[in-house]
Order: sequence, then C-alpha cells, then structure tokens
Amino acid sequence: MRDSLSCERMQYILKITPLICTLLFALTNCSVERVTYSERTDEPSQLENSPMVQGQVLPPDQIRSIQLYEGDRKQALPSIRLGGGDFLTLRFDELGGTSRLYRVRVRHRNADWSDSRLLSDFYLRGYREDLIEGGRPSSVQDPHYMHYHYRFPNENMQLRLSGNYLLEVLDYESSRVLFSLPFFVHENTGNLDVELEEIYGLDARYGVHHQPFSRFRYPSFVVSPVTDLDVYFVQNRFWGRARKADEYDMSESGVYRTYLSRPESFIGVYEFRPLDLRRFDAAGPEVVEVRSGTIPPQVWLFRDVVNLDVNPRRRTSVTHGFPRDDHRARYVDVRFELELPEREVTDLPIYVYGPFNNWTINEANRMEYQSATDSWVGRAIIKEGQYDYKYALVDRGRIDDLRLDASFSSTAQEYTTLVYFRDPGLQADRLLLLDSDRAR
Repeated sequence: MRDSLSCERMQYILKITPLICTLLFALTNCSVERVTYSERTDEPSQLENSPMVQGQVLPPDQIRSIQLYEGDRKQALPSIRLGGGDFLTLRFDELGGTSRLYRVRVRHRNADWSDSRLLSDFYLRGYREDLIEGGRPSSVQDPHYMHYHYRFPNENMQLRLSGNYLLEVLDYESSRVLFSLPFFVHENTGNLDVELEEIYGLDARYGVHHQPFSRFRYPSFVVSPVTDLDVYFVQNRFWGRARKADEYDMSESGVYRTYLSRPESFIGVYEFRPLDLRRFDAAGPEVVEVRSGTIPPQVWLFRDVVNLDVNPRRRTSVTHGFPRDDHRARYVDVRFELELPEREVTDLPIYVYGPFNNWTINEANRMEYQSATDSWVGRAIIKEGQYDYKYALVDRGRIDDLRLDASFSSTAQEYTTLVYFRDPGLQADRLLLLDSDRAR
C-alpha cells in the first residue's frame, strides 16, 4: 500500500477514537462533534428550491455516477429498517484515478435536515469512521475510471437510532468531505395509509395537482400527536423539496390524520424526459447519431421541442438513474438540443439536469443558443445506462423546471411519506415509518 498508514493502523485509530472523544467531552464538552459541514466556506451555494437537502455536499467533477440504494435493488429507496439486518449499497466512479482509500462517516439529522446536534455515540455503534478501498479499474480508456462499491451498516459501523442521515465520503489524507448523500433509517412503528386526491382547476397553468392525505395509527408512547409527530411528503425523491403536512384531524381515537392544504399540494404533471444509453453504440429511440471516433465518444440526441410530444406514453420515472456497473461501460459526451416555441423564448439561463449531475444546476451543463439551428444546445458527460432528465430555467435564485416540460404528462409521479417523532429525551427526530408509492 502506498499510504503511510496501513489499514491495520487505520482500524486501530478508528477503534480508539470513541475513547479519545469521551475524554475530550469531559474536558471541553466535545465541541468538535457539533461542527456541521454546512458551515464550510467552500461548500457550493444552493438555490432556494434545490432538490438537495440542507448540508448536502456536491461531488467534485471527477466523482461520477453516484448511487445509494437499499440492498441490491437499484430502484429501491435509500432507506433501511432499524435493527432489521438491511444494508445500503453505495457505488461511484472516479474518473482518471488509481485505486485509493476513502473515509466514510454518517451524521444524524432532524426531520427538516437541520443538524440534530447529537453526539455520535447516541446514533452509532462501533467506529466513528470506516474505509472504502479496493476500487475496480475499468477496462476502457478515454476516460479510464475506478469503480467503488461499499455496503453499510457493517461490522465496523452500525446504527442505533432512526431518523434522517447524511452519508459523507471524505478524502483519506485531508479528511475533506468530497460528497454526501441523504438516507433514512426507520423503525417500522405504527400503521400508515396514504391516499392521493387529484385536484383540477387549482391554477390556470397546470391541469392537475396531487393532494396527499395520511392516516397514521400511532404507537402508545406518543402522548400528544399534534406536538410529538411531524409528517412530510416528498415527490419524486427530491428530498430537499419535502413538504410538511400543514393540516391535521384528531377526530378518530388513536389516529393522527394529516394532509397538505390545497395551496401546498404537488403539481401532478411534473414531467421527465427519458434517456436510454444502455449501449452507446446502439442508437436508442432518443439518439439520432453516434460518433465513436471522438474522445470520449459523442452521442447526439434528437431535438426536444417544448410543448410537443409525438408519442406520449405512460412510464415509470428513473429520477435516481441506472448507470451500468459493468467495468466495460463507457462515459460518453451527450449532446442535448432544445427548440423553444416563440411564446417560451427567454433571456433566462437554461440548463439540462438529471441524476447524471446529481440534479444540480451546473454551469458545465448550461445550454447555449445556436442561431444557425434556432435551438439551444447543451452537453453532459454521462455513463452508459438509463436516466431521466429535464430542462430548467433559473430565475431570481429559484429553479423553474416545469416551464419547459412537454404538453402531456406521461410520467407516473412517485410520493414518499415520512412520519417523525420528536424524542423528548434526545431532543431530536426519530423516523417511525416511511411509505412510498406512485400516483396512478
């Protein structure tokens, strides 16, 4: 190993760290535990309605194709049951790199993703950090990459408290947080039923809204549901856009009914565009041309036209993406092209975004107007796989990713409901139950 510290020494350090922190706590109140990485001066600023959660760190440019899901099911939510023997799978690539070590740690968060300020001993058992090592090299070049695979919880780190969490991946040598991802640990406590009501005519622009209603039969340790419980609804796994139930009903004994008021309901025609790149050399329905002689290979997509969909079909979204894990999978330079009708012409910046850039507004994926074709063109480096994407405007610090959608909704909307309990002893939020379903 090239590193000056061997893995054995690193494991020893991780093992004695809790003892050191206990001593520091006695002497200095262990203030280091209360540092949050949202205070980092080099953290990218977030737009007001970003899909990212509070405190989440964006990856550097060389880290790509990040996935976090339960077990071996790529389509699964990043959620596990406390004490249920479940595990999370983390996968990511480092472009152009050689095999190296990464540190991993987790941070407990409240329901609104603020720092719960709990000492790690309250929510972790075992080491405070773990290691990711042994990246697998790709068999392709231009670009070459290392693929990393990590499972958690494991024998080094286990979780002892439910709630929201951030999984942080750090540079081994500098301990700088390279990126972080949200995940959930629930207790599977209580009984939850969720229904969606379709609302028409709520506004002139969008034909249908979805209003979620929840019915939670709460456990006996909940004394006052109105003050002890919070219910959040999330559309299409955009965790940073979670909406807290703002209406409740206590008319049924032992049952806490909550829902979103009509003005807070979700737009039901939130549309995604599909991108099938499972084989870059075999043109899919969205691909018009493949240029394999370039480095990296180029894939030109058919022109998208706002408010035109010649083949609307009901489909399940893949907002989290399915990059191929095969070491022979390649990264390609994808060219997007968008045509705007005259009534939608704008001076606002236009971006293409999706799971391939972590659903973030990135200047590298900003589109440029081409007068020769009267269209907007943008690019993104994407690994072979299956994805969704959208076109978005940025207007006064907010993302508008609805204005440039197609006319007809063809994507089934996915909704996740989360029920939190404010633990009076910990003064932190536990996650009692999580439910996910798709609107018909």
